[in-house]
Amino acid sequence: MEVMMMTKRGMMDQFFDLKEAHPDTILFFRMGDFYELFHEDAEIAADVLGLALTSRDKKAAEPIPMAGFPWHGLEEHLRSMLRAGYKVTVAEQEEELRDGAKLLERVATRVYTPGSLYEENLLDGDERSMLAAVALANDSLGLAVIDASTGQAWASTHEGSDRFLRLTDDLQRWQPTELVLSPKDAEHPQMGTLFLHLDGVMVSHHQLSKQRREDRLRDMLNVADLGHLDLDKAPLALSATGLAADYLARVHLRTEIPLRDVEVIEEQGHLLLDQTTLKNLELTSTLAGEYEGSLLSTLNRCRTAMGRRLLKTWILQPLAATDAIAARHQAVGALSRSSQRLNGLRESLKGIRDMERLATQLSYGRSNARDILATALAIERMPAIMQWCGDTKDPLLEHLASDLDALNEMGVLIQQTLAQSPPLSLRDGGLLRQGVDEEIDHLRDITSKGKAWFSELETDLRAQLEIPSLKVRMNRQIGWFIEVTQSHVEKVPDAWRRKQQMTNGSRYITDELVERDDLLLGADTKLKELEYRKFLELRTYCLQHAATLADIARHIAAIDVLQCFASVSRERQWVRPEMVESDTLKLEGARHPVLELQSGFVPNDFTMNKKRNFLLITGPNMGGKSTYLRTVALLTVLAQAGCYVPAKKAKIGMVDRIFTRVGASDDLRRGRSTFMMEMIEVAHILKRASARSLLLLDEIGRGTSTFDGLSIAWAVTEDVCQRIGARTLFATHYHQLIGLEGEIDGLKNVHVQVVQDEGTLRFLHTVADGPCDESYGVQVAALAGLPRNVVERATDLLAFLELQAHGAKAGEQGTPGSRDLGQSSLMGYFAAAAMTDQGQHPTPQQQPQHHQDVIERLLDANVDELTPRQALDLLYALKSTAGGENL
Repeated sequence: MEVMMMTKRGMMDQFFDLKEAHPDTILFFRMGDFYELFHEDAEIAADVLGLALTSRDKKAAEPIPMAGFPWHGLEEHLRSMLRAGYKVTVAEQEEELRDGAKLLERVATRVYTPGSLYEENLLDGDERSMLAAVALANDSLGLAVIDASTGQAWASTHEGSDRFLRLTDDLQRWQPTELVLSPKDAEHPQMGTLFLHLDGVMVSHHQLSKQRREDRLRDMLNVADLGHLDLDKAPLALSATGLAADYLARVHLRTEIPLRDVEVIEEQGHLLLDQTTLKNLELTSTLAGEYEGSLLSTLNRCRTAMGRRLLKTWILQPLAATDAIAARHQAVGALSRSSQRLNGLRESLKGIRDMERLATQLSYGRSNARDILATALAIERMPAIMQWCGDTKDPLLEHLASDLDALNEMGVLIQQTLAQSPPLSLRDGGLLRQGVDEEIDHLRDITSKGKAWFSELETDLRAQLEIPSLKVRMNRQIGWFIEVTQSHVEKVPDAWRRKQQMTNGSRYITDELVERDDLLLGADTKLKELEYRKFLELRTYCLQHAATLADIARHIAAIDVLQCFASVSRERQWVRPEMVESDTLKLEGARHPVLELQSGFVPNDFTMNKKRNFLLITGPNMGGKSTYLRTVALLTVLAQAGCYVPAKKAKIGMVDRIFTRVGASDDLRRGRSTFMMEMIEVAHILKRASARSLLLLDEIGRGTSTFDGLSIAWAVTEDVCQRIGARTLFATHYHQLIGLEGEIDGLKNVHVQVVQDEGTLRFLHTVADGPCDESYGVQVAALAGLPRNVVERATDLLAFLELQAHGAKAGEQGTPGSRDLGQSSLMGYFAAAAMTDQGQHPTPQQQPQHHQDVIERLLDANVDELTPRQALDLLYALKSTAGGENL
């Protein structure tokens, strides 16, 4: 191995030079057939990759930690290091010594980071390799997102006090694996909060001046002016894009990257979904983080990897423009009307390789012969796809299919040039078809006949010398040789020269054998080199059409998503929604797109309009309130993404944002309780919702005391109805709120229906107008398996509280069960709460005097100025007073 020929100083000099150039990465340092790691890199790799940790110069005072792995394990170990959150620099060993050098030089060939991957073997085909970059200035910020594996880029700008909230939402939608920003911008106070939302996202710093960012972007797009991108009106978006592009060029260790174009994203063109909504609606993963059970998994009927990636984008970023949505709906309808056409299109799309990434591999000069051939096989499918789309007479499909045959000539040339099953290696021959090049054919003839000559020689020598075991073979060290076993060595002619002595025989060469060997070796070497050069010529020709190939790939992706929508809509009898600009939202027989697959799912109707834009939903737990809420939101997302919806009929007024407040949990990292998280989410909604938004509010106020929670829920209801005017579904157990119907314009009571039969609850899972008569909490508790004695006691207590709440005379009150709680002050509090639940409010005259004393003392207390000791003393005093004792 070469390690044995090196001086320690020279080799380690190379290592330290490379580490200095790439200090924030793990260095895979090629030495012969191994990649070695040293110092801290070795210790980290030993832990992450499970490598044996050894040391170099074991006898030295401070041996150098060392670990390594064979060259063929590079791909596997790269993936492991990236998953563990590390960047990796790969330094390859040059093949020849430089002038005057005594050891081979190592050169960094690539820096691998989570957001810069374009290699197919390092990526999941259904996922994008997203790199995001942010640029800040005053009260504005710019965001850029680049998919390094396809060369696509998007940019946007946010202004105002909520810009970081909107940035957080954007990052949740794009789901980048790496975020780049300047060291100065990283120190902004709001960025620290943002980082807490970026679980699993690597944050990288990169410094670049404003002018160099613009220059980099111009160079990569090969334009003299950036005006065509509409980025001149969004300088921070331009700045962020230039920063991301330069970072990619740096880690790819090349002057340019195949950046196709930059799409400027305007908020008003899309239905916006914040991070909470994305999670609660389970669009791409369930609350448990699983793909199965998400909306995306239910929809996915795509036939290509690029289609699956685009489907996810369309679901996370639905449209908010009526014409664009209608165009998608019309295309879905055109495809779904004919099963023959739809199935034919699906069959034509099946098996097409990832054309977007093939185009990128081509642009990076990394395509092998199989990649190029896969490109040709994909191009071969284009005429059939054009035919199926053209038969629909649909404008969108015809547009998408119009130029799919632009590379037909290239596809034919590739198939005429490359072998049917070319090898992965480009240096071992076998790449080209017979008849492509006369010289290649001649050299193949020489090598073929040469190998046949050696075979014939073996047959002749066996017969001539009467040695049946004689062999004519070849290896890299000797070349072609004749092998004779020890028992027949005396038969060997004197003219043969022994080349190698073995235990069981000897290996010989002859002048004729050497001459033939040299001729064959020369022809084989020349053949492989000539085939390689011819392949490079073909790849260079294809490179000229890489941008066109990428455009075709994007059109195929869109066609694939549209056929996906058509397939699921036809299969499950979904209907085209009528999209309108009003605040109407009317669904007949609406079904949850995921849960409808379960047997016994019950459809529901849903109506909202200007006079009915706030639905207050009451009813027991397990009755289907949350499913009802999510169904409405999911159908809105589907409709605005361009898909049909699971319903008998649907009329949907355009929605600009969907907000959800459905369940909450502690945020221990930031010291926030469940109730605090709930209030933060509610505040976020109230600040950002508009009259065109859709709000899903579930159990607001349940994380605090009854009266606090009721007050908050009440106030939120008033604010949404009177100030915002958004279409809202509000599920609650605060029955006091049902009295607001008639008091607040647009508020209507609805309830989930339940039937009680001989003490047993039966949930109908249907929603009807009007309030629910009771919460059925004790019955649900019984269904949940609470011990019988606990359920019976709860039933007694409930009956007693309801009796007190309805103002029964003192002489008729009795006691709940066997325990006398009629005089308990605690029961007095419960009764007061129950009266409030029934819409009754006890007057001061109905309250005991000592209860009024407690209230007055609480109101008089300045809580902010109390010391912990004073607060404790006050608490004891209030407890004593509440029990009827005098202080």
